[in-house]
Amino acid sequence: MDIWKTNKMIGKSKTTNGNLSILNIGEFDLYNESDDRIYFKSIINKLFSVGDKVYFFFRREEDLTEDSELDVLRQLIFRRFETEGDFEYLFKIDQRRFDAIAMITFDLNTPNFIIDLWKYFYACDFFKPINDLTFEEYKDYLEVNGVEDINGLKQLWNRLSDFIFMKGLGADHIIISYDSDLKLEDKV
Repeated sequence: MDIWKTNKMIGKSKTTNGNLSILNIGEFDLYNESDDRIYFKSIINKLFSVGDKVYFFFRREEDLTEDSELDVLRQLIFRRFETEGDFEYLFKIDQRRFDAIAMITFDLNTPNFIIDLWKYFYACDFFKPINDLTFEEYKDYLEVNGVEDINGLKQLWNRLSDFIFMKGLGADHIIISYDSDLKLEDKV
């Protein structure tokens, strides 16, 4: 039995659009509930392996996180991207308002790093690329097709990935869009 089922029920719902499915998982609290963080990290660890590339899309800094914590997270996050990955602004108004993409290689600390990203960025989408998609090709794709992609379905239809995680509005749920053949509803 999963730990999250023993303490409180986190709601899950699934909708299907052709061969693509959308799984909504919430209500959880990554900020204050250790059981919810453990559950969230367990989902990530089921879908990524050490050595996988992880691509991200971010939109502006999070308003719900305290400024002092944002300062600490900003230093930690950008240091990791500088030393172990890549980060590029697609559009930038100022330090707090922007669209950006990033890439890292998955390791044992990545689930904790994703929780930091979740706290720092207002929008945080991430996925494992397929079909040898390079980081530069991902950037080109967004420049041509735009960044607006409700539930990540355009990226799935265009075979950038088999699944994509998205931070839900209010940061209390996650949306996972995926190729229905993966049957993720049985894994998470």
